[in-house]
Amino acid sequence: MEKDNYLHTNSSKQVVIFGGGPAGTATAITLAARGVPTIVLEANPTVRSKIGEVLSANVKPLLNKMGLNKLVDSSTHLPCYGNRFLWGSSQPRDNLFIDRPLNRGWHLNRTDFETKLSQLSISLGVKWFWNCKLLEVRSLESKWEVLVQYRGKIHSLEANFLVDATGRKAKLARYLGRARKYYDRCVGLACYFFLEDIEHIPLYTHIEAVADGWWYAALLADRRLVTVFMTDGDLVERAWHQVEPYWQKLQQTKLIKTLFSTDRLPNYARGVFAKSAQTSCLVSPVGEGWLAVGDAAFAYDPISSYGISSAMGGGYYAGNAIADYLRGRQEAIPAYRMVTERAFCNYLPLWRYQYLQEQRWVAGTFWRRRHQQ
Repeated sequence: MEKDNYLHTNSSKQVVIFGGGPAGTATAITLAARGVPTIVLEANPTVRSKIGEVLSANVKPLLNKMGLNKLVDSSTHLPCYGNRFLWGSSQPRDNLFIDRPLNRGWHLNRTDFETKLSQLSISLGVKWFWNCKLLEVRSLESKWEVLVQYRGKIHSLEANFLVDATGRKAKLARYLGRARKYYDRCVGLACYFFLEDIEHIPLYTHIEAVADGWWYAALLADRRLVTVFMTDGDLVERAWHQVEPYWQKLQQTKLIKTLFSTDRLPNYARGVFAKSAQTSCLVSPVGEGWLAVGDAAFAYDPISSYGISSAMGGGYYAGNAIADYLRGRQEAIPAYRMVTERAFCNYLPLWRYQYLQEQRWVAGTFWRRRHQQ
């Protein structure tokens, strides 16, 4: 074992963040703005494409406050002017943003967005380490010792505060033995299709409820159409992980299939892949000298469109809470916990209400489970 000088700083107020997604990076940017030395440890070797491309309009004030508004002013992202949905009715309806003060959201190129987000944090002095695996965390009185594997070696670094931004897996919290509560079994089966003809596709988020779950689809700036089928993990048929059976299931929809100009299987970027989409939370998102942020703390159902916006907002509040705490304000971390828990508690009845709006398949397992919550 060696102590890498590049991984280590002499600061007595160093923060180590596990995870370099929107939540972790927003936390790092906020800490950097507050003058707190920060390290981000990311397990992946580079930014990866991720499901979850919608950035809601209501995040714009936060982006302005954090100086991040230019991140979405790019031709690599498409505007989103509303939602077209087939939910609780056999006829599609539109919910447009045109009559709202912030009259558009965005369908993001996630790779571009997160790359620029990490580059901005680096320009502010945040240290980044990719392909870095957490091995062990030790409590040392008022500090932490973190052991990681990086560039084929085991390294040790110290921190005064740790942040779990590792998504729904909550790797740090799990390592610390923190319990997690799950509210459902939802997974998303995603596939990206390259389309030649896109002129007929409106710049909306498209949502359609079906007997065993619901579909989401959105057009991206590179002519890809992302489609995701949301259902419970135990209801997924093995064949749906293959492109052709997945396509045949998509052809059973009414709204989503109209986004394709043909019923023949178009080109696709890669096969179908599954990601957890469970609503869940840590029983306690904070502890002595650490906190969780984003999906690691509170993971929302994709139907809420809270994902990226909540992650960015959580990172902003987490970064400020940690900076205040390190400057002697002991109440800052409990205040962060109260704000984030209250937001999740407010979300839960809205989440249940949304699913209760769909009554066409009340006998089906997927919908029955949500109506009984």
